[in-house]
Amino acid sequence: MSHKENNFQTRTIAFVIIALLIIPSTALLLGHNKQTTEVNPVIGQYLRNKMDMNSVDCDYPISIRFEKGTTASLMEHIIKLNVPSISIRHSFDIISVTSAYANQNEITRLSEIPDVLSIMYDKEYRLEDSNQEIGTFALASNNEYIHPDSLMHVPDIWDQGFNGTGVTVAVLDSGCDPNHPDLIGRISHFHDLINEETTAYDDNGHGTAVSWLVAGSGQVSGGQYTGMAPGADLMIVKVLDEDGAGEDSLIAQGIEYAADNGADVIVLSLGGAWTDLGLLQEPSSEATEEVVAQGVNVVIAAGNSGPATSSINSPGITEEAITVGASIRDTGIVDFSSRGPVTRSQTEPIGNYPKPDLIAPGYQLISARASDASWEFPPYNTTQFGNDYTIWSGTSASAPLVAGLAAILLEKDSDLSPIQVKAFLMAGSTDIGFDPMAQGFGLANISKSVELLDQKSGEITIISPISYPTLPGSSQVLIVGEEKQTLNATIISTESLGSHEIIVEGNASKFINIRPATVTVSQGYSYFEIMTEVPEGLPLSDIGKYFGELKIISSSEAVTSSMDLEVQLTSFGGELLVDMAHHSADDPDSPESYKYFDEYLKQKGVLMEEFGNPSDFVPQRIDQNDLATSDIFMIMDTETSYNAEEIEALHQFVEDGGTLIMLSEYYDSVEQTASFALDSYNDILEPYGITVDRYGIGEGVDQFSGLFYGLGYGGAVENHSLVEGVENLYIVTGGTLSVDPSVAGAQGLFWVDSAKTQAIVATVESGHGKVIVISDGSTLYDNTIYDALEGGADNLRLLRNLAQEIIPKRPRVFDLALESNSVGEPANITAYVFDEDLESVTFTLMDAEGNNVTGDFQSSLGYVYRYSFIMERAGFYNVKVVATDSEGNVRIISKTILIPVRPIDDQVVMTVIYSLLAIVGIGLAYIGIRRYLRKPKSPEKEEEWTPLWEDDSQPPAIE
Repeated sequence: MSHKENNFQTRTIAFVIIALLIIPSTALLLGHNKQTTEVNPVIGQYLRNKMDMNSVDCDYPISIRFEKGTTASLMEHIIKLNVPSISIRHSFDIISVTSAYANQNEITRLSEIPDVLSIMYDKEYRLEDSNQEIGTFALASNNEYIHPDSLMHVPDIWDQGFNGTGVTVAVLDSGCDPNHPDLIGRISHFHDLINEETTAYDDNGHGTAVSWLVAGSGQVSGGQYTGMAPGADLMIVKVLDEDGAGEDSLIAQGIEYAADNGADVIVLSLGGAWTDLGLLQEPSSEATEEVVAQGVNVVIAAGNSGPATSSINSPGITEEAITVGASIRDTGIVDFSSRGPVTRSQTEPIGNYPKPDLIAPGYQLISARASDASWEFPPYNTTQFGNDYTIWSGTSASAPLVAGLAAILLEKDSDLSPIQVKAFLMAGSTDIGFDPMAQGFGLANISKSVELLDQKSGEITIISPISYPTLPGSSQVLIVGEEKQTLNATIISTESLGSHEIIVEGNASKFINIRPATVTVSQGYSYFEIMTEVPEGLPLSDIGKYFGELKIISSSEAVTSSMDLEVQLTSFGGELLVDMAHHSADDPDSPESYKYFDEYLKQKGVLMEEFGNPSDFVPQRIDQNDLATSDIFMIMDTETSYNAEEIEALHQFVEDGGTLIMLSEYYDSVEQTASFALDSYNDILEPYGITVDRYGIGEGVDQFSGLFYGLGYGGAVENHSLVEGVENLYIVTGGTLSVDPSVAGAQGLFWVDSAKTQAIVATVESGHGKVIVISDGSTLYDNTIYDALEGGADNLRLLRNLAQEIIPKRPRVFDLALESNSVGEPANITAYVFDEDLESVTFTLMDAEGNNVTGDFQSSLGYVYRYSFIMERAGFYNVKVVATDSEGNVRIISKTILIPVRPIDDQVVMTVIYSLLAIVGIGLAYIGIRRYLRKPKSPEKEEEWTPLWEDDSQPPAIE
């Protein structure tokens, strides 16, 4: 539902348009001789940034992309012909990419070759160090541990005689310890792309743990604990060094090698953050697509970047791969497990697509420990097992479990194609009741997959996701205001079935739109768009759950496959306004950085909106009008100062019942500088007894790491709902808070020290509202949450508590809108007010001279309140809406609105605009003539628009 507040047609418009027309024209007149700087679009942005920071002689690992179909020999010939000095590492046969080392001059010369489409920096996949204490890995007793084989019903299939015998699973990782008792004789092939050794080894430990979960024999435990396919052969391809680092092209080379040397299944327990870069597609992802097309199954970890949505890592984003998330046994999803959807903006198929495909246990699993394992793999139960076993967590552990299940299916039927293996593994999975963007089709169940394989003679068609709507926003849909993303549902079919009609049944159908209405089901992947749209004018009584089913129907009217629909229509829970206007344009902290907090808010019906834009030429200033319909205002790490009028507006907002959230940033005690508007923060907080100190905390060993605080680190925590269950917090860069106990209601909640002199979280109730202050803005960030989870901190719990704490108790106002035409005609002011026990809503309207404007009041739908009146004159009007609930909570919305001018004034405005357009046109013509007559000594190149091909994200990580 969309409502325009005011339909301005006044002289103000004329002045705005004058500015828009004159300023660019003036810039053009003054600057039309300015030289332009050409940016080479062939070279990726990330690589250009690297080159700008280093000397011209510095060598960079790069990937050079050619037209699809260019052979390895031709790529090398073209490169050597044009840049003989370059050091070529590898030219691929399966993709048209060559990896190399090159300096700045060589890269520039490469970019001038017509056959070269793009040059990108060869980013590393890196093992992320764990912050967990070794004790975390110890279980209280063996009786508490449930091995994943029983959770996925693997013994049922072992009893039928299938354990992966005759199937080769390639583990691309840090290697494998061949002398581990459970892995002796299991390694059939070893290839080292790091140190070129010929004998298998593992100088990190990660690869050994992964390999064991595929095919560990269980000798150490007397057969109690084994891999999922203990009869499978292991091909070990070392693509990561002792620190767990390996360049993307090297991983792609490992994929190519495994496929060329007989691997039936490839497992990749690694990955990193992904942005769709079009021509700069990562080699590992493209190589995955190609080997699957050749008939090799590829199983990839979804990533450990959860719990935020759209956090699936690369190469797990690859459609053709089997992407695996992590469960806690068979009861839930691990918070760190990456969520979908995968969003493609430049690479086909474009749109939002479901991932992961399924889940497998990934929390505290027993696995083999290499003799040279790093400290991340401490020994488990040394009394019984010596140093041979460890316990570890991650989607890294989940992926090899599913690779083992794939091996079992291939032993049962060696003719199965990758699409068949994937479809039957997904179809057999057990739905454990979580969102499809977290669980895919559910927990892998090999017994059910084998049963379906037998029943359906190897042919099956499924629709992903298994149900809809999904994250982001889950099944909840607000009755007003929420815009849901369009999702591209995926039909996965083992055979071509021709044209199908898509139908939607059930009472949920009125919220579901699909496009197109028919789809051709091909072998492999077919797609259609599905979206949630709430019809306008639904009464509040319609709130509740709606169910239905989406079916794809063949020409013979047979149901080929279906998807469950469950729509939860909910009330509007309030608006959180994020201050972007006071951010520096060079360092904006966008809500995109804290999607998981946004998800918690959506579960409460709270919409998060942005206030202002840091790039605005004239910064937007906070006033009472801006805050009138908001319930929560959040200031996070803003750099520009607030003026007195803005501070007064914020104080009044709290007094009237609003919630103000402030998250500070780092103070450098050495340089005595703050990375945020510290003085303004304290001016805002002055009445509330909370001060942001000139004292920094949280800076770890480098700029990307923080420190831990709380009960486990000498701190203190109060008994308060905001910090309930929050014992420790992970802070990247923050500043402490001082709390003045003499100010009524002011209290510190989470303290750095047991003496309670320095707070990290503080709050105060003031007037009818409240203020919440948190030391570090990055506490909300999705990537910080993952680091916190890894270190045992409770940042995620704090977010949950915060979302609950800020739910408005007073009536919520979605919008206050003016509908008007000309003077002398009827006009309407409409308020959309929500409350579970709303008792009354009243309107007061005053004109510019302070006179009351009488009108008619009407209510409808349970939340629409309209005041109708005759518009006697133009000018500024003040409208006041008072909403009261049965508990006496009052919401007052006071807003100044502008009634449009008379039509005769509109004619004046348009005359001015047309005159200015004529002036600008004459100016442009003058410039054109001058340029035509100029005879420059050398032609100038026009500045090219260059897309931002790559981001500056941190190197990706093993999962």
